Amino acid sequence: MNRPHLFLVPYDSGAYNVRMGAGPLRLRELLSELPAQEIVSRDLFPAEIKTTFELYRSLADAVREAGRSAFPIVLAGNCGAVSGLASGIGAEGLGVIWFDAHGDFMTPETTATGFLDAQAISILTGRCWTTLAASIPNFAPVPIEHVIHIGGRDHNEGERDTMTAAGLALVEPPLRDAELIVALDAFKPRVTRLLVHVDLDVIDPAFGTANGYAAPGGLSPDDVIRAIRICSERFPIAALELASFDPAYDTDGRIAAAAARIVEQGSAGRRFHRERCQSTG
Repeated sequence: MNRPHLFLVPYDSGAYNVRMGAGPLRLRELLSELPAQEIVSRDLFPAEIKTTFELYRSLADAVREAGRSAFPIVLAGNCGAVSGLASGIGAEGLGVIWFDAHGDFMTPETTATGFLDAQAISILTGRCWTTLAASIPNFAPVPIEHVIHIGGRDHNEGERDTMTAAGLALVEPPLRDAELIVALDAFKPRVTRLLVHVDLDVIDPAFGTANGYAAPGGLSPDDVIRAIRICSERFPIAALELASFDPAYDTDGRIAAAAARIVEQGSAGRRFHRERCQSTG
């Protein structure tokens, strides 16, 4: 059985252990029973874009080297680490379940802030930063129709329209199980396994504040866990990523506790699909 293995990318915009970069190290404390590997930059002169893609290259190599004996769980400061994770496990037949309050579908041409991480899905699906993305070992764009975005409600101007026009499936709050099931069924037969990405600000601030970008109208931790369970009933979960946790905002520890529960469900989900198929086969 492939054992859960943590890969920590404790950087935010190329800076180590600050803001959301501190999140992976905090979550590591709660998941100390799991083996872990920290991805670090060797860049003597860090720069956001250069250092970020260096980290994603290193992550892809580390995940691939761990091989099928490991179930990769990435704890990252920024969402864009998903490109390294997807490259490490391979994009063939891969579907992506993307939990996030935000669209992450901007590009260098559409962003007004310059925030690289707000372009994470665009990078993953080959819409921008194509030369640097190609430098990630084994990178291949994930087709946009292989992505389901769940929990979005705080989009940049025009971003939501761009997402729907591009064919990105949106499952917006409140979470409706039937809507998610329809979106998952549309994956067949192209998708054979899932990468589940959870930006922890998908959680409504009523249940804890994940970071300074948290927005009202989101999901509960139980919603996220239920949705992952629904996904695992239809496809095997090949990898899990948690991102964008700033411990400075989690003064009561509720987000950290929710993250640990999500890791537990994601790890269980990799087994559930296989066992269910065996019992019904």
